[in-house]
Amino acid sequence: MQQKLPGKLPGVIVLLGDESFLRSETLDAIAKLANLNLEEIRTFDGEQCQWASVHDELATMSLFEADATRVAIVSDADTLVTKARPQLEKWCESPADGSVLIMQVETLAATTKLYKIVAKHGWLIGCTLPPAARGKGHDEGELKKWIGEWAQSRHSLKLKATQCKLILDAVGPICGLLHQELAKLALYASDSGVIADDMIRAHVGSWSTRTMWEIADAIMDGKIADAMLQLERVFSGGQQAAGVIPQISWSLRRYGNAAQLVLQSRRHGGQMTAEEAVKQCGFWGNDLALAPQRLRRLGLARASKLLDWLIELDLKIKGSHSNSDRAIFALEELCLRFVG
Repeated sequence: MQQKLPGKLPGVIVLLGDESFLRSETLDAIAKLANLNLEEIRTFDGEQCQWASVHDELATMSLFEADATRVAIVSDADTLVTKARPQLEKWCESPADGSVLIMQVETLAATTKLYKIVAKHGWLIGCTLPPAARGKGHDEGELKKWIGEWAQSRHSLKLKATQCKLILDAVGPICGLLHQELAKLALYASDSGVIADDMIRAHVGSWSTRTMWEIADAIMDGKIADAMLQLERVFSGGQQAAGVIPQISWSLRRYGNAAQLVLQSRRHGGQMTAEEAVKQCGFWGNDLALAPQRLRRLGLARASKLLDWLIELDLKIKGSHSNSDRAIFALEELCLRFVG
């Protein structure tokens, strides 16, 4: 990681991609290198805020520090981009002096005017997993390389290429979880950062992490009673819904993406199979064989609604069901949709 910025902060920075861990780490790195205190910067929820409020934060000078840099962060900014695209285009093309707008956006097409403006006048920083050379999967080689470099730089671990693959196969392509597992492995490594394969097999993928995959598998298999029983054990063990739901949602989202690929293919006269679809949606190892069967069990009609169900769940836990008990209820409600 660079120890200095490539230049003065521009008036607009877009953290582009769906990997929340990479977005968070990038934001922390920018703040550290630019001597910004994130706790003192106002953050707006892009799904709820209005552009006028963000604009006022960026354009209003401080009475006490007239020359201070004015920074505003907009998280989950896709909705704001949709609602206020013309205003954002105008601002990003000519931002006020001494202001920095940082937006966290999952998608922004390179053909749009806003993308081109930000690319010309600001920074576009990719916060997503490296794509495969072919298809829509991830580049396993680049992911293993990242694991090795991150293990060394952040956790003083010296991993062999085969060990990076062991970790990737056990955890999956989720940077936040990979970071947590590497931090845990560092506790078992020697003073020189070396660790044995057996230790990796024994400790990577905690009971909780493995249980999340098992719960998601049980849901897709229609074994809702088993899934609910495991959820009860997880929550009884002290796990919070806010930590459980994203892991289960990530696993289920892959099935929703696969279903959408099949539907899209059929709308255009194609005949993509479930086997072809899952290969493009982040399935690994044994899941590649099991995922098509699970999609067929659920049925294409219900599987195509999966992404909507997960968005609904996400909105609930950020709003009406933000309370821990109500978040658990919302997750159980989702499970019941898979019955039958």
